[in-house]
Amino acid sequence: MNGQERLAEQSKAWLEAALFDLLDEQPYAAITVTEIADRAQLSRRTFYRAFQDKDALLGYYNQEVGQRYLAVLQRIDPQNMVFEDVLTYFFEFWWQERQRVSRLIAQGLFDRTLAQITPQASEIYRVFPAPWHIAGSTVETGYIMSFAIGGFWNVLNTWLVKPHPESPAKMAALLTAGLKRLGETGA
Repeated sequence: MNGQERLAEQSKAWLEAALFDLLDEQPYAAITVTEIADRAQLSRRTFYRAFQDKDALLGYYNQEVGQRYLAVLQRIDPQNMVFEDVLTYFFEFWWQERQRVSRLIAQGLFDRTLAQITPQASEIYRVFPAPWHIAGSTVETGYIMSFAIGGFWNVLNTWLVKPHPESPAKMAALLTAGLKRLGETGA
């Protein structure tokens, strides 16, 4: 990456941080591009070089967070993979994002993240070779991932808005125990 590309990426990060700061202060609908650029200490022109509008900036965050999560999954050794460990990685990752996620939830914007990440689900399934994955068609794995993502998303929506959420390890243990009981009952 050359210097100009690094500067463009840094500007995007500053704009993203500015948007999330403003989400603490006012409704998303009221936030303007000028306010975002001013908060980031950048010009409107710089904003528009990077993004078409504030929705595109939010979409950039959604895409970027999805890519970072996928990178975390790819670091897990498939030979020693245990489901509870994968859940722990999941909860630890989103725990690091909890301030931003709770802002999105409070503003009714977290569904946009879900809508943007769900199409990436089949890619996650493909590049993350968990031992419990089925060798199904794209349609089958798409349904499985939609089911899983929907459940996890609802858990995040409940967990991360709490004033004092449980730890990632506790959440992973709780879900592991609950899913194991479901499997044992044949439900």
